Amino acid sequence: MPASFINFLRTVILFAFLQINYSTFSQTSSFPYREWVKKLSDQKAPSLAGIGELLGALRNKDSSEATRILNNLESKGSSAGSYFAARFFFAKAIWVWNTKAAGKIDSTQQLVKKALNSAYETDNDSLVSAIGWNYSEMMYWAGLLEQATMYSLYSAELDEKAGKRSNAGQFALLGDLLYKTRDYEKAIYYTKKSIDHMPDTSQMKATIMSHHNTIGLCWQKMEKYDSAFFYFDIAMRMAHELNDSAWMSIISGNEGQIYFAQKNFPIAKQLLMFDYEHTRYGDMASAANSLQWVARINLIEGKKDSALIKVMEALRLVSHNPTLVYWENVYYAAADVYNAVGSNDSAYKYAQLYNKVHEQNERIVANSRLEISRIKLENLQNSLTIKNLHREKQAEESKRNFFIAGIVLLTIIALLYVNRLRLKLRHKEQLAAERQKNAEAEIAAAKEQLQLFTQNLIEKTNLIEQLQQQVSGRTFTVEQQDLISSISNLTILTEADWEKFKTIFEKIYPGFFTNLKEKVSDITLAEQRMAALTRLHLSIHQIASILGISPNSVYKTKQRLRHRLNLDPEMNIDEILTKI
Repeated sequence: MPASFINFLRTVILFAFLQINYSTFSQTSSFPYREWVKKLSDQKAPSLAGIGELLGALRNKDSSEATRILNNLESKGSSAGSYFAARFFFAKAIWVWNTKAAGKIDSTQQLVKKALNSAYETDNDSLVSAIGWNYSEMMYWAGLLEQATMYSLYSAELDEKAGKRSNAGQFALLGDLLYKTRDYEKAIYYTKKSIDHMPDTSQMKATIMSHHNTIGLCWQKMEKYDSAFFYFDIAMRMAHELNDSAWMSIISGNEGQIYFAQKNFPIAKQLLMFDYEHTRYGDMASAANSLQWVARINLIEGKKDSALIKVMEALRLVSHNPTLVYWENVYYAAADVYNAVGSNDSAYKYAQLYNKVHEQNERIVANSRLEISRIKLENLQNSLTIKNLHREKQAEESKRNFFIAGIVLLTIIALLYVNRLRLKLRHKEQLAAERQKNAEAEIAAAKEQLQLFTQNLIEKTNLIEQLQQQVSGRTFTVEQQDLISSISNLTILTEADWEKFKTIFEKIYPGFFTNLKEKVSDITLAEQRMAALTRLHLSIHQIASILGISPNSVYKTKQRLRHRLNLDPEMNIDEILTKI
């Protein structure tokens, strides 16, 4: 590729590393390890977050101190997770890459591999692609084009899959790598992307021009000459706008090769000589390549001496450049020319050199493609293995969390159920207490009513007794006799009085009459009344007055009740009835 393109790539690499932001850090005796761990672990931050700040702190530090800082940071972030590991190992890889230590390429590769493995665990394609792009640039400058090609291509595919916008320099690097490995269709695709992503400014016009020339070269290699001319013409117009004679000559040489392939030798010769004249003191390899095509044209035209002079000059020019592709072309032309002039030894010599270089070129390209495929397969397998392991780990964690959540949920449900039972039991206890309180209140009220009722009966009885005593032996009129009789009737317990009495009595002594009937199933109403009044510990005289019967009748009824209850003569009936 032309020198200006190499300069552009250097600018791109510098820009990429500036993106990592090598900010200068103040010299302090302590370092913010905790803050670094936090930034390098941040999942929501930009892909290479924290790396620039860390590298800025390592700048101007000697190797031993920087190593100590990195070791301390690695120790403090050992449990910080995959994001920290990916960014930390990549930052360390960049630091190693920028040192002058022996074996830095191997160390860089090992550290980047650790960084990528950790990035795969995050399942964050943006983080993987960011590391991949920067690593491919390192490998490009190390001359390891296979790794550079694979990782830049892999990163570009990840970005496209995620809808992420890669920058123009990254696409330009990838296009150049793919051109060198003869993957021309992809080279065209990504070089066009570089143009599309590049600002159309006067500063970038030369770069855009070189990209159009690259696309033209790809079409030329694929023998799509119309497409090749289309892009060479665009590049040529831009070269004229820039008044860049070097690029005019390079593009002229490229177009001259197409005219040679189309057997339009006059135009081809004119363009190729223009390239030779303007590049022989600059890009001598390009000049040698154009001159050997002129030598071939001279040979076709029968101008053997001119062909010999041109090919000898081409051999001299190409000796200053190690580009094997140009050697291959010049050796091929030299073998033809020396064969035509009858110099068989020289013809054989350059034929052998051509075969050797040609096989070497083809082997390099083939090996490069195989190596790219191998690295890609290895990287893919490694990525899938790590991602699968990570997913299995996440699945196990999800399963564990599910069981924990289930246990917690069941525990909560059980606690809620127990609490509900406790509240329900408390409510029942409150209801029972309230009922008991109400019952006690009712019993107290019934006792008071029964006491009043009984007292009223007793008072009525006493009143009658007093009245009877007063009227005893006295003579009364008929009207007075009726009044006395009416008053006497008040002491007789009527059915209504009995029902009222019974209701109050049962509140105080619930189940009394039921238990009584269980003991004496055919007990009479008179016996029930006798039993109730006896339970109240009333005297025979009081009972007689309440029931409106004679004391003797009370005595007989009580005796009959004693008999019905199967009581011994010495047993107190009042006590027995109290227990019912």
